[in-house]
Amino acid sequence: MKTNTYLLRLGEVTLKKRNRNWFINNLVRIIKPRVRHLDAKLEKRHKKLLLYTEAPADEVRKALKTVFGLVGVSPIFKTTRDMEDIKKTALELVKPHFESQKSFSVKAKRTQKTYPVKSPDIQRQVAEYLFEHGLNLKVDLKHSELTLLISVEFKETWLSLETWPCLGGLPVSSKNKFGLLLSGGIDSPVAGNLIQKRGGYLEAVYFHTPPFTVESAKDKVIDLAEILSRYQNGFNLHIVNFTEVMKTIKANCHDSLMVVLSRRFMMRVAERIMTEKGGQALVTGESLGQVASQTIENISIANSVVTMPVLRPLIGMDKTEIISWSRKIDAYETSIRPYEDCCSLFAPEEPATRASARKVQHEESKLDINGLVERALEQTESIRLCLD
Repeated sequence: MKTNTYLLRLGEVTLKKRNRNWFINNLVRIIKPRVRHLDAKLEKRHKKLLLYTEAPADEVRKALKTVFGLVGVSPIFKTTRDMEDIKKTALELVKPHFESQKSFSVKAKRTQKTYPVKSPDIQRQVAEYLFEHGLNLKVDLKHSELTLLISVEFKETWLSLETWPCLGGLPVSSKNKFGLLLSGGIDSPVAGNLIQKRGGYLEAVYFHTPPFTVESAKDKVIDLAEILSRYQNGFNLHIVNFTEVMKTIKANCHDSLMVVLSRRFMMRVAERIMTEKGGQALVTGESLGQVASQTIENISIANSVVTMPVLRPLIGMDKTEIISWSRKIDAYETSIRPYEDCCSLFAPEEPATRASARKVQHEESKLDINGLVERALEQTESIRLCLD
């Protein structure tokens, strides 16, 4: 059977109360450009969202695979609320699977409790009808491989046999704007994607140091930004020329504090950019203790130069978990391209793992902090990446 109707399962969004419509409207805004080429229409129901399209099911699934806020998508088949029609539609839907040898179950629910047949009785009557008409599958009520879902709605009944798993989380909203410090590595794209999963809309800031970092390194970061842009509608990447900052620190400051000092400048610049863009927080890919610069002391020193909150969604994850998520979002192969970022190129042999505020401030007193920040901002290029 072919259908033109899909139930978009909302998951966590349905737990919202007074602001539920706000979340659903955000979800609709995210979905619309993704299904426009399918000539699709969306319909809002109470705690439900339906999508109508004549496009092939594979195309629908592909279009929705990067949408946070959905926990599943079910192709549904509609019929009346009459039990005989429900049974006949169930038979038509299940019959192609009679010889599949899969375990089977029927699960029913009623949106309107005044419907005269109770849910367990719907399940029993439909199952009996199917077995009377040739179904010979093993019944497994808890862990069936083939589950017929029946939902008796207010004016019609929906039946489905499959639900495609989706990403969960909350729909991305441009009102929740976060600035991701995006390097060319594995960690920061994963950190950004985890923020997107909680409804955060990203803009990314990348620090480029030509001629020390090659154009291929910048191209890699643009490709990573493009991957993240698939999870939201529109994506701004700000590319900061950071060469003067890095050279100045290298020439004037103690080598062991190179990483901490450069990190503080990155925070200052990123905060300025995101303040102008209406950002609410910065996001980094740091994981506690993963490398020398990511000790709690150094993280605290970096945080101290900004007033904007700094979120670190990877803080308790190990590298194996981070790599697994990177593969999941198809970012890993791009992240491991052999082009180093500015932090790697300028990293000292023995970086300070427990930098003190007094020493860091002493080294920074040798620098024109405001001037370096302003000139870096003046040399920032912004790229807009849009959903195709």
